[in-house]
Amino acid sequence: MNHQASAPAITRRKFLRRTIVGSTAAAAVYAVGIEPRWVSVERHALPIPGLPESLAGKTAVHISDLHVGSRVGDDYLKTQFQYIQSLSPDFVFFTGDFLDSPTAWHVDKGAALLSAFPRGKLGTACVLGNHDFGHGAAEMNKHAADNRRLIRLFEQADLPLLFDDVIEVGGLQVAGLRDYWCGGFNHQSAALAIESVRSKPSIVLSHNPDTVDLPIWDGYHSWVLCGHTHGGQCNFPLVGTPVLPVANRRYVAGAYEISGGHRLYINRGIGHTHRVRFMARPEITIFELRAS
Repeated sequence: MNHQASAPAITRRKFLRRTIVGSTAAAAVYAVGIEPRWVSVERHALPIPGLPESLAGKTAVHISDLHVGSRVGDDYLKTQFQYIQSLSPDFVFFTGDFLDSPTAWHVDKGAALLSAFPRGKLGTACVLGNHDFGHGAAEMNKHAADNRRLIRLFEQADLPLLFDDVIEVGGLQVAGLRDYWCGGFNHQSAALAIESVRSKPSIVLSHNPDTVDLPIWDGYHSWVLCGHTHGGQCNFPLVGTPVLPVANRRYVAGAYEISGGHRLYINRGIGHTHRVRFMARPEITIFELRAS
């Protein structure tokens, strides 16, 4: 008589080990293959003190951290640009890290994308971030000419870049600060830019959210739009965000009330430095302007 061999029993320890290995593998596939391209569209009200009645209900799209280069695909970025433009936003605000690195090769890739960059019907305003300038004095000096070329390309594309400057965009005062790490940040000129808009309906663009803790905001009670953090790129249950490039680790993503009266919004960015995101999806933010 033939007897079938019975399958070996799976112990609790083996079952748990297989479950953990399988879950880890699935999470890794998701974090590398799915979430970095799964863009979240966040919609929020943006109450602005003194907002003219004519601007109430207007829309502003906030984008950040494209990281144009070898790690973020051009087609992916063009798709996001096309989606944003299809919304017919009244304003578009960009808060830095257009490039992943300031080399001539990256500038060439960026030049090919600028014509597709979304524009607001009433206007657009931009600042640069630390990746646009490079890391450390040696790299910044090496690529100074490439950086000047990038700035010229923005100007030629009619995309205003702000360096402690203020422009009026469709009846809204928009100030843009130099990058806090690599863009030649200057406390005095930043404070002057903020002072010039503090009594007017305004928004300030600043790549790095650590700037909101500096003593330069006296009397400013509107919004500061930032990027830089990528939302940490990975948020783990019970652990949080192990990698967060800010001094104030409170600043991860979303809206914050800041002591002194100004408010902060951190966009998680569309691109990435390394192709991995977990519970920190790339983000396009759509604001509806409201009178405060």
